[in-house]
Amino acid sequence: MRVIAGTLRGKIISAPEGMGTRPTADRARESLFNILNSLLMKSGRLWSDLTFADIFAGSGAIGIEALSRGAHDVFCIENDPMALATLKQNIGGLSGIHILNQNALDPLPHEPVDILFMDAPYGKGLWQKALTAFQNAGWVNEKTLIIIETDQKLKEELPSGYILLQSRSQGRNTFLFTKLEA
Repeated sequence: MRVIAGTLRGKIISAPEGMGTRPTADRARESLFNILNSLLMKSGRLWSDLTFADIFAGSGAIGIEALSRGAHDVFCIENDPMALATLKQNIGGLSGIHILNQNALDPLPHEPVDILFMDAPYGKGLWQKALTAFQNAGWVNEKTLIIIETDQKLKEELPSGYILLQSRSQGRNTFLFTKLEA
């Protein structure tokens, strides 16, 4: 895997060994960030204005991609030991990106981020529980754009209190773009 665009374009990203993680493919990441760029252009915002959280970060590919595009603070939340070792290797020496060794179902309190991306293990109901946990811990408010990556075969529902802004499929992945209801 490589960083698709930005200041770190071409940087090689290692994936954790084994079946514990499933890194987002280059093509799906490119599609996701093209959508995000379009949304930012429409809203008049810049990457340099944004804070970004990559929940269930795995290799950190999504967070590193956000940093490469200019996000000023990126938080990668992961607690699997093998994934954490790979994440630390991939992020080594980069500033503006922070690894938080936390359980995504019990995050520490934090101020709201601008974009929260979640790619939990598929079909286990983890992202719904984690989303509620991050909202309760202060990471999410009505301005936070939330992106859930899931398997398009699952047809998963958003928790109560969230509105679906759009859904985009890329290969077997579906990205759900959502926000808290105002």
